[in-house]
Amino acid sequence: MKLSVSNYSKIYIVALSLIAVFTVSSQIFVQFHLKGQDSSSRVINISGRQRMLSQKISKEALLLVKASDKKAFADQWKLLKADLTLWNRSHQGLLQGDAKLQLPKTELDQINQKYFKEIAVFKHKIEEATQSLLKESFAAKQPQKEKWLNIILANEKSFLGLMNKITFRFEEVAKQKVSSFQRIELFLMCFTLFLLLVEGVYIFRPTFNKIKESVMLLQENAEEIDAQNQMLSGVLTKMQRQNDNIASSIRYAKTIQDASLSLDPSVHSCLDQMAFILFRPLQVVSGDFYYVADTPEETIFAAVDCQGHGIPGAFLSMIGVSILNDVVKAKGITKPGEVLNSLHQTVRKTLRQASTNNRDSMDLALITINKYSNEVLFAGAKNPLIYVTDNQVHEVKGDRRSIGGKLNAAKASFTTHAITIEKATTFYIFSDGYIDQFGGPDKRKFLRSRLKKSLLNLHSKPLKQQKKSLDQNLERWMQEGNESQIDDILVMGVKLYPI
Repeated sequence: MKLSVSNYSKIYIVALSLIAVFTVSSQIFVQFHLKGQDSSSRVINISGRQRMLSQKISKEALLLVKASDKKAFADQWKLLKADLTLWNRSHQGLLQGDAKLQLPKTELDQINQKYFKEIAVFKHKIEEATQSLLKESFAAKQPQKEKWLNIILANEKSFLGLMNKITFRFEEVAKQKVSSFQRIELFLMCFTLFLLLVEGVYIFRPTFNKIKESVMLLQENAEEIDAQNQMLSGVLTKMQRQNDNIASSIRYAKTIQDASLSLDPSVHSCLDQMAFILFRPLQVVSGDFYYVADTPEETIFAAVDCQGHGIPGAFLSMIGVSILNDVVKAKGITKPGEVLNSLHQTVRKTLRQASTNNRDSMDLALITINKYSNEVLFAGAKNPLIYVTDNQVHEVKGDRRSIGGKLNAAKASFTTHAITIEKATTFYIFSDGYIDQFGGPDKRKFLRSRLKKSLLNLHSKPLKQQKKSLDQNLERWMQEGNESQIDDILVMGVKLYPI
């Protein structure tokens, strides 16, 4: 009967499972036996120590009787008392087990049961005489103390002889266990080898034949495979060429976008002193863009998030920059609400959204700073303004509508908010890329609440350090959740002082 590949796989898994079971069983058995061997060694050591302790008790009893002064008597009394206690406890542990002495509770064989029964008489006499000797004081009569000493010495030899037999019997039992273990281990090894042999004959050999047949079939089809490889190689070369062309176009688009986002020299000179821009495009080109314009009386900052990212978002961002330049620089409109109204109308007109299905839009936050007063104006299309002053975080929400998109131009009316600067204040505007980034131990969004806490902690630091810390915090957030960047990221910070 021919077996399919599936049947071979099942048989192979069963055979490997049997080998695994027997291998694990062998290891468990070995560990169990080693633990038993350790316990047997401990029993043998303790039984051997009993002989030494009995001799030590005799010696210390003799020294106690011969003590020449009270100090020597007291010192010898303590030694004898301690050794007698250990001797009694070890003897009891050999019979019933003792966790502190690491003695297991074992079943004695008949021979050792007999020996322990015989030795009990001599142990009792030695123990009783030693206890009686310990009750005698230094001033007690010498003949009375020598009486207890003679009893100890008279029973010591018999106790030692039986203790030797007990120890030797423990050693014999341990050797028997080792021999039994070796026989079982040999059986397990032979059975494992047998399984390997069966697997080799009935699994490996048929599998090898199947593989051999497959190799021959592959060799017969080598020409066809080679032709297909050549065809695929041609397709790959064509795709690589197209990819290179696309990459070149994207790089050129980035050059154009960078040029459209470049700042005037007058803006550059003051930017490092009063503001920072954290800009992390998701791809080579970005759907987010920053806008900074400087007029004789005002400075305007905007953080804009165009719908989409990559090339589509970049096209929309270039349109946005061009329209903002026309509104602010050509038409002279600087009041945030009016700037957004004009931007909305022009975007809808440029993209012909009234007569087509185009619904591309922008979300943004824009502030206008008056150089000669302590007033900052803000307007937002969905995006808010966050500012920190006197160690307090404040948020001004933007209008719940976007620039462009579904909203009719006639219905667009964006609100201008005014903030008066009374103390050093740091203003922050941003796209949604930072707060929507997934990460952290729970793989959740960063969220605006967490950003506000970060800004509160950072607002008093130098602007360059704020930018660096925000970037590092975001990087750490993504690493903790093992996440990649999902959107363009833009955060702008502006620090102002009252005039």
